[in-house]
Amino acid sequence: MSSSTAVASGSSTSRPVTSKPRGICKYYTTERGCFAGRTCKFLHGPVATHTPYDQAKTCRFYAAGFCKRGAQCWFSHAKGKEKEVIEEEDDLCSICFEKPITYGLLNGCDHIFCITCIKQWRDPVNKTEAGAGNTKLCPMCRQPAKFIIPSSKYYAHGEDKDAVMARYMDSMSRVPCRYFQKSLEGSSRPFCPFGKDCFYQHRNLDGTEHIIRQGVDTCMRVRSSSTLRSLFCC
Repeated sequence: MSSSTAVASGSSTSRPVTSKPRGICKYYTTERGCFAGRTCKFLHGPVATHTPYDQAKTCRFYAAGFCKRGAQCWFSHAKGKEKEVIEEEDDLCSICFEKPITYGLLNGCDHIFCITCIKQWRDPVNKTEAGAGNTKLCPMCRQPAKFIIPSSKYYAHGEDKDAVMARYMDSMSRVPCRYFQKSLEGSSRPFCPFGKDCFYQHRNLDGTEHIIRQGVDTCMRVRSSSTLRSLFCC
């Protein structure tokens, strides 16, 4: 059992009961025990608050690819069958060599990272000018990776990884971009320094979608330029 699963399972007593118990199980104290195991809908003990069935409920967000609560989630973060074939020692972060609770998936390669480790490595703060130029590359293979997707499971390149990335970007597209929102204050030509590569929502004051022509590479280069606003259409 992974650390995240253990924490999730152990924290069930701190959450509300999600299914009504059917009483006390009359078999769990017998010599044979309760054959129902994790599917038993009766309480295993007079002081039990959650049935085995309730405790074993899996997190639907983890199953979909990403649970933002991580190890603090009330529900079980059980591995799928596809994970059982990966050796535990191979499923480690390439930076800290620990088992990730939340993975940071790169769009350019299949190397494994903790979300915290890869974000810290990509942070340009306290890096030399030469080092700062590598923050958008994988630290292992130097493949370009413009963005990181948080995920509760590791996915190699393929349909599953594409689906996780699509779900994440779709959820981000419903959140207003803070840079764009700030530029709306007293401006007739709002902008975002990440341009069309920004995951977040860009909407004009009248509710219409704001279309940006340039991507992050162009927008960042001219961020301080007085010509920045002329690069976007309203």
